[in-house]
Order: sequence, then C-alpha cells, then structure tokens
Amino acid sequence: MAGRSLVSRLIWVLSSSMAGLWLLGSVAAGTLTIFEVHERLDDAIEEVAQRLVPATYDATQQPQAMQQMAKRLVATMDPRALAYQIVGPAGEIVMRSENAPAVPFPVPRQAGFHDIPQYRVYSQPAAVDGYFIQVAEPAMHRSESLRRAVALTVGPLLLFLPLSWFLIRWAVFQSMRSLERLRSEIGRRDGSNLSQIPDMGLPTELASMLAAVNRLLERLERALATERQFAANSAHELRTPIAAVLAQMQLLSAQLAGTQHAERAARIVSQIKELSGLAEKLLQLSRAGAGVGMLRERIDMLTVVQVLVDEFRRREDVGARLVVTAECPDEFIVQGEIDVLGITLRNLIENAVRYGAPEEPIEIVIGRDRQIRLLNGGAVIPAETLETLKKPFVRGSSVGAGGGLGLAIVDSVMKQIGGSLTLISPVMGRSAGFEARLVFPETI
Repeated sequence: MAGRSLVSRLIWVLSSSMAGLWLLGSVAAGTLTIFEVHERLDDAIEEVAQRLVPATYDATQQPQAMQQMAKRLVATMDPRALAYQIVGPAGEIVMRSENAPAVPFPVPRQAGFHDIPQYRVYSQPAAVDGYFIQVAEPAMHRSESLRRAVALTVGPLLLFLPLSWFLIRWAVFQSMRSLERLRSEIGRRDGSNLSQIPDMGLPTELASMLAAVNRLLERLERALATERQFAANSAHELRTPIAAVLAQMQLLSAQLAGTQHAERAARIVSQIKELSGLAEKLLQLSRAGAGVGMLRERIDMLTVVQVLVDEFRRREDVGARLVVTAECPDEFIVQGEIDVLGITLRNLIENAVRYGAPEEPIEIVIGRDRQIRLLNGGAVIPAETLETLKKPFVRGSSVGAGGGLGLAIVDSVMKQIGGSLTLISPVMGRSAGFEARLVFPETI
C-alpha cells in the first residue's frame, strides 16, 4: 500500500474488512439455513409417516379404501415432493402413492432416515407387525429447496456489499474533507507565503496539527526574514567599501602598469569586480525572496527586452552575438514589476554570456505562446545537474565567474508571478547547447 493516498487506504481497509465480515456472515447464514431446511423437511417426512400409521391396520382387509384415505392424508403435500409405500412382511408393496416406484425402496427394514441415490427415505414400523411405512423425498426437490432458501438468505446480503462500499467511500471522503482542506492550505505556503493558516473548524485531532503548523510557519517566517534582512544589509553595506576599494585598486593598477606587479594588480581588480557582482546578486536575491515580484503592473516585455539587448550589445564580449527573434504580435503584456522583470532577463543573458560558447550566438526568442526562450551554445549539461541549477550557489560549470545565484533569482521571481522557468540541455533540435525557457501566465 506504499505510495497510496490515505483515503484510498481507508477505503480499501474498511471495504476489505466489510467484505470479510460479509463473507463470514453469508457462510454462517447459509450453513444455518441449510441446517434448518434439512430439519424442517425431515419433520415433514416424519409427520406424513405418522399420519399413514392408522392406514396400515386395515390395509390388508380394505386396500382400496385405505388407498383413498392415504391420498387424503397427504393431499396437503406436494405430490412431486413426497412418495410413500407400505411394505408387507415379504417385501410386497401393500399400498403406495402414484409417484412412488413399483418396487420397494432399497433401504433397511428399520426405523430412521436413509439416503439412497435419488431419495431421502424415512422408514418406521406400521400398526401391524411386519409392515413398514416408507416415505421418501426426491433428492432433486430437496436440493431445489436448499438452493432457494440459501438464495433468499444470502441474496440480500450480496446486494448489501456494493451498497456498503459506496457508503464507506462517501463516509471516508466526508471525514477526510477537513484533512484535504488543511493539506491544500499547507501546500499554498512557500518561501513567499508564510502567513498563518486561519481557523477552519477542524476536528480535535487536526486542530492540534494546525496549531503546530502555524507555530512552525511563524518561526520559519522570522528565520527567513532575519536571513533576508542580514543578506540585504550586508550586501548594501558592502557596496560602498567595495566600490571604494575597486577605485583605489584601479588607480594602483594604472600606476603599476609596465611593472612586474601589473598582472597581479589586474587580477585583484578582476576579483574585486566579482565581489561587487556577488554583492549585487545578493541584493537581487533578497528582493526576490521578499516577494517584490508579487507587485502587479502591466509591463510590455518587448520594451524590457529591447532595453537589455541595446545594453548588452555595447559590450565587447557580446556585440552582434545577441540575436532577437519576435514571433509574438506588437506587444507582450506581463503583470509584474518592471525592475524585477528586467533583473530576471538580465540574469539569463549574463548566464548565457558567462557560461555559453563565446563563438556561438545568443538567441532570444519571444514566442506566441507567452514564452521567452534564451538559447546559447556550449556543452551538454547532464540532466541531474539541470535539476540543481535553480538552487542558490549552484553552478553547472566551474568555468567563468559567478556565484550561482542568477538562475535561483529567476526561478524565485517566475514562481511569484505565477510563471515557470524550465532548463533544457541540449537545445531541442540540436546536439548541444543550453536553453532557459520562461513561461508567463495569462494577464487578467
């Protein structure tokens, strides 16, 4: 039962238990019915034999009169059910019913019930010494009576089984509705929504669980707020001293030009620039984590793309490599904040410039299906690595500068605006390359 829902498990357990009880009840009812039917039929045979006892006294004197009297005695019985014979001392038949065989029943001449292939026979001594009364019931009639009695007893129980399954299913779904509501509320909580779950009138068992979840959400919200505030403050406070150090180091590097320390000074300048970029990414990550992407403004993504393309094309390492293909109409309206959406696309382009093959183009495809695809060349990234690239401080390659925050920021923003980020490698239709696909929700 591993992997099955709690509702399915409860329905299966209760239904199987009910089916087992039904089976036991049916077997018990059937067994008791068979016993009672056998007993009632045997009593009927014995009663007919008792009624025939007086007929045997004058059977030898007035056989015809006794025959008529015997017929009246058994008139209330089904003639297809019972047959009787009065057998004399020498085994001759003195009197018999019309449906009885012409020869005596092959049973011992002693009182009691005897089973033969086609009959169940009750034999008892008659009123005259040496005579025996034999009353027989056809085995087919008894079998039919047993089948009908068992069907009438077990049949209603058989109808009860599917009805009980529907009732169990309905009761379980009704009972688990509160748990489903709680599960849905918990499922809507994430890094951008840690609000307390309101009181939903849950049962006592779930109310304590709701209280525990709310306490956990409260502690988690405080911890995340503290972490974001620390990251934002640290990155903000570092910007000024980093900028000052960079300016001083660039000045020193210029003064050391042409000396044996020029290369080392240039490496330090490069590392300070990486540190400055990391501080900027931390600020972006803290903004994304604070839910700034939840702000709703109508933004034309074509304008945002054009601004960023103009900016990146002025860089020496990009230039004409950046190619834009617009398949959509004249506008691409998205609800969000323009600065955050700009940061999102900027991170994707920077990621392509930093990690993509430098000799291959960087393509931005704006599709008709509310998608923006960014494609770049490079080696194939394994599927297991793709799954981790959306996490902070994870990079797919050690080549190139970067802190592994760009895709984490993009993923966080896209989730907040109701969209998604999909990473694909190799590019569809190619043997290599990397594709980042942004899917935006429909505007209201």
